[in-house]
Amino acid sequence: MKRYIKSFLPDFRPVRGTDASFDLQDFEDKDFDCPIKRGEIGVYVISSTDIKYTYPNGKKSPIIYIGMSDDLLRRLKDEHFTKGLKRLIDNPDWGIDKNWQLPSRYQYMYYNGSHIDVFKCRGKQESKEMESMFLNQFYQKYRALPVGNGARSYGKK
Repeated sequence: MKRYIKSFLPDFRPVRGTDASFDLQDFEDKDFDCPIKRGEIGVYVISSTDIKYTYPNGKKSPIIYIGMSDDLLRRLKDEHFTKGLKRLIDNPDWGIDKNWQLPSRYQYMYYNGSHIDVFKCRGKQESKEMESMFLNQFYQKYRALPVGNGARSYGKK
């Protein structure tokens, strides 16, 4: 598990670590053998490959966004890559002329890299609960959500 993830999730799967790790831009390569399949459920952490962001308590982290999905491949490839990052790769000024705004996480990914670490749900784990745990532990360490997250996660009741 990468050092920056382990720093806010010290006891989460310490031996095995992530289930998949790749760059979001790998989806551009038609020969890319994606390590996740349709329908897999879990949480993903998107981090910068170039910089670390300074948080309110002065600590730094390269993490841009923490998210969850009940179909990780669809979410990462179809939404984050195709509808988000790829638009900026193809045209860095995408939407400016029409005053359309992409979520800030895509700007961070475009300018600072987009590494993905995936944690698949196991057993009775639910993606929403796992995402809530990740975000809460991130907040406890850095006193803020990742720069690309707009709202905190609400665990299931």
